[in-house]
Amino acid sequence: MSDADDSSDDGVSRRWLIRILVGLGIGLPILIEGATFLGLVGDRLFGGGDEETATATQTPTPGVGVGDELLPETPPSDTLTDAVVNVGSGGDERSFQVTVSVENTTDAPYELRLGTVTTRAGDSVEGNASTGQIQPGETGEVTNAWPLPPDETPETLAVTGVAYPESGAEVTERTVRLRNVPLRG
Repeated sequence: MSDADDSSDDGVSRRWLIRILVGLGIGLPILIEGATFLGLVGDRLFGGGDEETATATQTPTPGVGVGDELLPETPPSDTLTDAVVNVGSGGDERSFQVTVSVENTTDAPYELRLGTVTTRAGDSVEGNASTGQIQPGETGEVTNAWPLPPDETPETLAVTGVAYPESGAEVTERTVRLRNVPLRG
């Protein structure tokens, strides 16, 4: 009787072990995918946190070139109209020069500020340029130059857009990745 009981117990326990392993093998991926799906739906329906902070530090992957918008999330048009690295005759002196055209299509004054430039090597070059307040329906332009270390090219530019509605200033900050900045010398 003990031999027969042992073989039937082995069959039952093996069967349950297989069922448990198959259940885990199928159930875990379904559980993980379900949690991911619910997380995505929850973020879409209920928001995924503080989006203003995310936009303020976000750097677009492809980069911005001449003719592109610097702050596409703001209603005024901030178009990069010129960007060039000027190389001195000896090759050691370099400067990054940029021009941005702003068309204020809103009902409130708007200002665009250009700040720090970061090079590909990670060096930061402070800068401060502004269009000043551009009235609704008007256009403005800002041009600035930053001295660069020898043999360096710019990688990012800090940009700030400030709208001045009656309710108070609304600030949008972004570090913009630059692309295709030609050398001129």
